[in-house]
Amino acid sequence: MRFLMFILLFIPLMASASIPSTAYVQQQVANQIADSVSTKVDTSATATQTMAGTYTVSGTLNLTGIATVETPPLPAAE
Repeated sequence: MRFLMFILLFIPLMASASIPSTAYVQQQVANQIADSVSTKVDTSATATQTMAGTYTVSGTLNLTGIATVETPPLPAAE
């Protein structure tokens, strides 16, 4: 009889799952997207960026929408 009471009372409680609500999941996804976007470089036309450190660019650097200035000739070697 005790075994039957155990099965009837405790087994259904152990089988219940804790499932988060749709709103909770959507909020978590929105937070993750906001966090990842906030660490990216702003490439909009009105962006103001400050870069520090050493940067090496290899290959071709294409600048579009930016005025180009001719490189002056190097002075003659002495």
